[in-house]
Amino acid sequence: MLTPADIEKAEFKKVALGYSCDEVDKFLDKVIADFERLYKDNSKMLEKSRTQDELIKYYKDLEDTIRNSIVRSEKNAEETKKNSEIEASQIVKAAEQQAKDILQDANKQLYRLETRILKLKAEYEATRTKLKMLLEGQLGMLQSFELEASGEDRKDN
Repeated sequence: MLTPADIEKAEFKKVALGYSCDEVDKFLDKVIADFERLYKDNSKMLEKSRTQDELIKYYKDLEDTIRNSIVRSEKNAEETKKNSEIEASQIVKAAEQQAKDILQDANKQLYRLETRILKLKAEYEATRTKLKMLLEGQLGMLQSFELEASGEDRKDN
């Protein structure tokens, strides 16, 4: 690319019927000034373009990072939800099993108590029957003694 310095250093051969040197020099001075201004403007625009390209790249990278973070967050949320559902299911199963175990233990204890009550009732009835028989036997003996005693009293009179 042609630079302002290239234009300024440019030399031309002088010929007899050529252009006026003063006019050419003045025109070249204007061209140099305009070209230098355009060159500087172009350099500034190129720098600005590079800066904007860097900003665009930064924001695209940031967008990609945010998008990836969102995707990871969604995956983590789904995984957490799935794990929570599995854990909740396990807790429910464990609670149901514990309830079954408690109920089974209660039923076993109830059965033992009912069996014990039946045994105690049977023992009570057996003891009652024995005691009744014993008392009836004693009563019978007492009545026999009374009869004997009243019979002896009759004999003595």
